[in-house]
Amino acid sequence: MEDGYYSRVAYPVEFYKQCTPVWLNLASLLCGHRARPLDKIFRWCDIGCGQGLTALGVAALYPQAEIYGFDYNPSHIENATRIAAEAGLSNALFSDSSFEMLANAEPGTWPKMDFIVLHGVWSWVSATQRRHILRFIDRHLAPGGIVYNGYNALAGWTAMLPVQKLFRHVRATIPGQTGDIIATGREILRNLMEHHAAFFADNPIVEGRLAFLDQQDHNYFAHELLHEHWTPFSPDEVMADFATCQCGFIGSATLLENFDIFSVPQALVSSLAAIQNPATKEIYRDFGAARMFRRDLFRRGTEKPLPAEHMAALDDIVFTDLGLPDDGTMAIKGWGDEGLALRADIYGPIRQGLRAGPLRLGDLRQIFPDSAVLMEIAAVLTATAVAHPTPFPLPSVAQLAQANSFNRVLARYNAAGGHASVLAAPCLGTVLMVDDSEQALAVAFAAADPANAVEDAAARIAATGRELLQSGLPVLEPEARLADWRRVAAHFAATRLPVLQRTGAVP
Repeated sequence: MEDGYYSRVAYPVEFYKQCTPVWLNLASLLCGHRARPLDKIFRWCDIGCGQGLTALGVAALYPQAEIYGFDYNPSHIENATRIAAEAGLSNALFSDSSFEMLANAEPGTWPKMDFIVLHGVWSWVSATQRRHILRFIDRHLAPGGIVYNGYNALAGWTAMLPVQKLFRHVRATIPGQTGDIIATGREILRNLMEHHAAFFADNPIVEGRLAFLDQQDHNYFAHELLHEHWTPFSPDEVMADFATCQCGFIGSATLLENFDIFSVPQALVSSLAAIQNPATKEIYRDFGAARMFRRDLFRRGTEKPLPAEHMAALDDIVFTDLGLPDDGTMAIKGWGDEGLALRADIYGPIRQGLRAGPLRLGDLRQIFPDSAVLMEIAAVLTATAVAHPTPFPLPSVAQLAQANSFNRVLARYNAAGGHASVLAAPCLGTVLMVDDSEQALAVAFAAADPANAVEDAAARIAATGRELLQSGLPVLEPEARLADWRRVAAHFAATRLPVLQRTGAVP
């Protein structure tokens, strides 16, 4: 335990797309604020970077940037540093400095940052550690810099507070490894449910929350429920803390949460429109959505740009289609059984235009002159993964080289048993989530002879011994495995490869 933090387990290997510079810039624009320039040197920092996958991906995608990852777990930092070295990411620096060390470092130790992100930190550390984080931000966030803070929301987690206390009690009273502690706690809860404990009848949401946690590995479960200082927060508390370091709340990196029509029951939308105080509005939104997790954005300097400047910045956003199947309908998950259906007369033509090539948001202004409508369209396309902003339609040689090297290293990491199935897409400034087979095939196609790409890729993957299943059993015979991989590779080349090529994930 480190100041109440349960440090026995490694943090899950995850990439958080909402922390990327391109996503943070889009969110800032959609909230009416300026973006940070990405076409020159900028500095991005992850406080509590865990295994470092997000920081590694950002370093691979933005060779012009300086990337910093801080985490007190030395194993996390060792792993991230090793991958950075293998991939040639000389612009990434990882350190196991504690939050206290960061807060009290000598002037000049760390530069002014354009972006500072914290994901899965704020709700899991003590008040003392949060003060250290705020001191670091106060000393090192540049004017106009953006902070992302992902934390547990009080409205959605309140019913789970007694459960978390129970698991902490089990941890303190029953010796054992993490898996044993979790198994014991779950057995206690199961026994209580089977014997009709009134708590579960009065708090029906708890069973669903536990079912979700049961689907995660033990490390995730432990991260959520075994920390001494685990605390869900009301947004006004967090806003007050960040105000002490001149950071004002500007909105959410969960893009659709900035649009009430998509994020709360429809009966609440008109009530929220009348609320002017940002903290009050966010509290109402959390209650309306029973929100469990918040991705707050803060900015050092909250004066908004002039309308014409903001409009020009919106107009310059270019979107690239991500190849999702199109059945002619789009819907946003909401509180009805079928979600909120989007207007086909708006999104149908937009999707058709995207399939023809990259689409500049400003080109839609003749059809949709209202900037509010354009911002909604941008949020919907990105949040649904139909399309993504394209800050680098023509990536530099350095961007393509670093992304390609990073993708090769992660493919080797996964082949050895790792779990980081992402591909850096330099045109987009983010990664694409893929399965293991897609990742392996993408890297194989990138290295293959273009004239015989399908055959070369199939042979490369078959030679690795990666399994394909038939009737639930692995194909063991070499020629049969190669034949199956030929079929898979041909389908990949016809369907998925074009998307990966136009985003730069495959050169």
